Formats: sequence, structure tokens, C-alpha cells
Amino acid sequence: MTLTENPYRMRFTPFAPLPNDELCEGVGGRLWLEALSPRAKGTTKSPFGRARAYARTAAVTHLVIEPGIIRCWINENTRPALSARTYVPQPSPTIHIPVLDHGQWRDLTLITRNLADRLARLPAEGALQEITNTGARNGIRLLPALDHCRPSCSCSSRSALCKHAATALLQVGRCLDAMPLVLLLLRGRSPVDFFAGLQDPGHPSLHNHGPRRLPLPPLTSAQTAFDEWEHAARPVLPPVWPLPQQPATPVLPVPGGFDNQTLAGLAAATAQRAHSLLHALAQADTTATTSPAGIPAEADRDGTSPASRPVPHIPLQQRLQELQKATGMTKAELAQAVRDWGLSG
Repeated sequence: MTLTENPYRMRFTPFAPLPNDELCEGVGGRLWLEALSPRAKGTTKSPFGRARAYARTAAVTHLVIEPGIIRCWINENTRPALSARTYVPQPSPTIHIPVLDHGQWRDLTLITRNLADRLARLPAEGALQEITNTGARNGIRLLPALDHCRPSCSCSSRSALCKHAATALLQVGRCLDAMPLVLLLLRGRSPVDFFAGLQDPGHPSLHNHGPRRLPLPPLTSAQTAFDEWEHAARPVLPPVWPLPQQPATPVLPVPGGFDNQTLAGLAAATAQRAHSLLHALAQADTTATTSPAGIPAEADRDGTSPASRPVPHIPLQQRLQELQKATGMTKAELAQAVRDWGLSG
């Protein structure tokens, strides 16, 4: 059994089904089960007795303990699924347990402070037993009863405590066997904060830091906010890098299936067109004519447009053969790709 997460959220994983003999072997689990139900180890008449047979076959994959919440995930897949698309919902019971309020934690800390040296010498299960006994003698019940648990599950059972929620409670006892002080976290306080409060009377955990009512921001109309944004100072944009006099000659790879001369001509035309577009956009004071699509109709030094520059004529069948050879597609696949390209834009 391994556990991860921060001190305020503990996750235990993985879990094997319950053993055939005892439910819990340590002091923490025994105290937990005895507090929940005196008949937890009894016959099948108790809720835990009815769930023991199920808990011995269902494996718990994860169990998360947070302040006031127990979350559990159970894997019921005992055999492979019939199909890869078959979805089998897995039960995930959640149990809510009320936490101790700030006054109860403060009183428990004060009455336990004189036992700090003794608790430091005890093992974890002994420290938990000492804390729970001290709190019970002063009216502070750290171990919850079954009536305090409010279970909910994703299954279709209508009983107050289904077998999945009962299994989760049984497995929490095994968690307390491994780490008994997690009970403090379940009831609302991290063990680190609790023991720090025993040593330091001014520890922040002993002060009530409830939710404070913050003042509401002043009301501002949308028109006022827009006017303030419109007249606000704008940051200065960085200067535009100077453009080269001539576009750089692109370095072409050597693909197979295409004419290198044709590719070189298309690449040079593309570079010249990009250079002309950047030059037209950079010259804000130059009046540029635009095409119907809104793109400046730039011209080369010889007065011709790169788009109208003649491209060496290649027969259609030769182009198709080169495309098939380069892409490895059949004629039907190539035709379908052309149609998809036309539909996309």
C-alpha cells in the first residue's frame, strides 16, 4: 500500500480484496470499526457483515481521504470485456463525515497539550488512541459513528448504506492501520497542523481564519470603462526591421518525383511575392492598388506580377503521375484528396 499527495489530501493505492480472517490488524482500524458499529465484526445481520463477502472479491483501486470526505473507486471487472467498446460503469462511493469545528479543535489542542511529550514517544497508533480517549473524556468525539456518515454511490442500490459504501468504510480501517493519524485529517485538521499547535500556542491553525467578507468593487458603467480604455496611453510598438533589397534565394530539398526546375521556379516566385507583400505593407505612405481579394497587386522590376509569371507547361497526365509517385496514392485517392481540398476552402 502506497500513499501520495499533500498533507491535506491523502490517496491510498492500490488495495487488494479483504482477507478471509480479520478485517483490520492494527489499533487504528480496530478503533475505527468499533466506533462505526459495535457489530462490525459480527454476523451478516450488520451492514458490514453483508459487505464482507463483496469486499473480498472487489478490488479498490484508489481511496482518497480529505477533510470530511472519503472517495473510493472499486474495480468489479473480474473477467475481460466482451468487446473493446463495451463500457462497464464502475462504482465510486463517496462518504461525507462532518468535521470538527474550530472551537472543538482548539479545545482538543488545549487539553492534549500537556501530553505532547508523551505523544512524541508513542507510535502513531498509540498517539491516536491517546488523543481519541482524551477527547472522548471531554465530550469531543474524534471517531465518528455510523449515523454520522452520509454515503452516496453511483450504483442503483436504494439502501442507506450500499455494499460499495460499506466496502469503502471497511477499507478506511485498513488505511488507519497503515497510517492512523489520517483520522485527524478526515475530521478536519492535518496531523502536521495539530501537532504544531501542541508545541506553538500561536500557530495559525489555532486561530479562526474563516471566510471574510471582502468589500465589493465600485460600480463602473461599460461606457465609462470604454472611454478610459480609449484614452489610455498605448505602449510603443517596437520598430519594424528593415526589409532586404532582394528576397533570399530559398534552399530547396531534393524530393523525389518532381522536376527540380519547376520547384525552383515556384519557390522563387513565392519568395518574390512574399517580399513584395512585406514591402507594400511596410511602406505606409505608398499608395498600393489592391486586388478584389484585398491583396496588394505588387509588380516586379520588369512590370509583371509574380502570379502572372509563366510557369513551364507540364501535361496534366505527367503531373498526376508525378503526384502519384511522390505521395504513393492511387488515382482514386488523389481525386478524393483534391475534392476534399476544394470543400475545405
